[in-house]
Amino acid sequence: MAVDTIKEEVGSTTLQLVKQNHVTIDKTISAINDRTITLLDNHFFSNPAGYSFWTGIDTLNEIQQADNILESWSTGGTEYAIYMRNIESRDTPFDLSHKTKGFKYLDNDAGGLPDTIVSNMDVSGGGALRITLSETGEKTISFMRSILNPRNYNEAIGLLVVNKVEVLLTRDMVSVEVPSAAGIFLFNDKDEQLMSAGSGSITLAEIDRNIGPAGPYGFTFAEEDGEEWLYAYSDSSKFHTRLLYKIPLASITGKQIWLQNMLVIISVVYLAFVLTFVLYIVRLVVKPVVKLVSVMKIYEPGKTLTGSDEPLRHDEFGILYGSFVKMTKRLDYSIEENYVMQLKQKEYELLMLQSQITPHYLYNTLDSIYWYALDSGNAEVGEMVRDLSMLLRIGLSKGRKMITAGEELEHAQAYTRLQEKRYPDTFGVCWQIDETLKGYETPKVIIQPLIENAIIHGVRGMDGEGEIRVSAVQSEETLRFIIEDNGHLPVDLDELSAIMQEEHSPKGYGIRNVHQRIQLHYGEAYGLTYERSGEGWTRAIITLPLRRPE
Repeated sequence: MAVDTIKEEVGSTTLQLVKQNHVTIDKTISAINDRTITLLDNHFFSNPAGYSFWTGIDTLNEIQQADNILESWSTGGTEYAIYMRNIESRDTPFDLSHKTKGFKYLDNDAGGLPDTIVSNMDVSGGGALRITLSETGEKTISFMRSILNPRNYNEAIGLLVVNKVEVLLTRDMVSVEVPSAAGIFLFNDKDEQLMSAGSGSITLAEIDRNIGPAGPYGFTFAEEDGEEWLYAYSDSSKFHTRLLYKIPLASITGKQIWLQNMLVIISVVYLAFVLTFVLYIVRLVVKPVVKLVSVMKIYEPGKTLTGSDEPLRHDEFGILYGSFVKMTKRLDYSIEENYVMQLKQKEYELLMLQSQITPHYLYNTLDSIYWYALDSGNAEVGEMVRDLSMLLRIGLSKGRKMITAGEELEHAQAYTRLQEKRYPDTFGVCWQIDETLKGYETPKVIIQPLIENAIIHGVRGMDGEGEIRVSAVQSEETLRFIIEDNGHLPVDLDELSAIMQEEHSPKGYGIRNVHQRIQLHYGEAYGLTYERSGEGWTRAIITLPLRRPE
């Protein structure tokens, strides 16, 4: 199973290498393809004069001019040649049949080009790689593209050939290091072996036998001459080429299998050593651990641990046992301290109950004054006494720090009514409250200081033109109280922000107190902020998390 896994990993890795190598080769061929398209466009399709020149060459000067043009396109060791059909049977001043580069007419002989290529030029204009003969009679790789008649694309009038393409492809083929006896092979769509690298060899019969009809890429393992080989290939639909790697499997997996076996042996030896060491450690610590467990079982919090004063061992167990004894003593002390604190808490609660007698007496007294004012016909004074009573009752709220939003708004409304009677015909207050929010939790007395600020520093003295708006809205998972005023005095928002951050500033105690109390309860994501509204009003925003009272 392990060997099969290694083979699959080797095959997958090699296939990725083949694909990457083939992409590099395709880029090289694409560069040649692009140059041939540019040449034909410059001299045939976009240049009527050029078309007339190439189809009418018959003098020595014109032949030399054509050769010079093609020589200028021959770069990187490649050689460009154009073979034109001699449609008008022009006579040239000398025999061109033996030329393999530059210009020549394409008659029955094309200087090493196979007859099948000459007679079956691709009228679609596409390019292809073929094996041809160089001027010395040696095989060379040629990139060929038919030259179409610009006036009739169904007619091929010539052939553009780029010879010695192997000069450019060699660097792509040899850039990959393969084991000895391995080979890299490049084929075209005619099953011609264009190039090879490495010392290995391959035949078409071997390819058919071990790969056969397959997809555009893949890898397989097969046995040849008593040895197992890895075949990994990649086909390119762009230029109809196939890149094939043939690698002896033993050259890759042999060392890995040996290394894996060595690792298994080392692991077994190491495991035996570890087990022996663990058994020794277990015997060394089992007895002390059993003793520690027995001591833990008999210990009861709050009771003195017996036997804790015996001498300790001078090893890790001694440290552990001593730490446990110290922990029990600290726990006993904490239990005793907590008991004392509970007693003090009960005493404090008793004092708080006693202290509430005075506020209760005050509420009853104010209530009596309210009814007396009503009975005496002074309803306005009675209303003021009632609002004052509400201010005190909600402000104290039996020592609670948190109240509902409804109670907080009642407290603010009572304060506002008192101030409207104190400053008659000076300002008005508009309440925009979402009734569904009144059941949520809020710290007490956080709206009243902001209304007081808006009155004193904003609308007081505006002779009926002052206006205060108080809103309670929900924004996502937050509850927001918004207090706005159209005060005539300019407000420095930066100064307000600075005041809320200063600890000992004599200014802005009220707003700083509100901001700090909110952040102490809920964290720095919440609190009080100031901004300017679109109407130019001063806007104070209290942001709280949306929570129900516990």
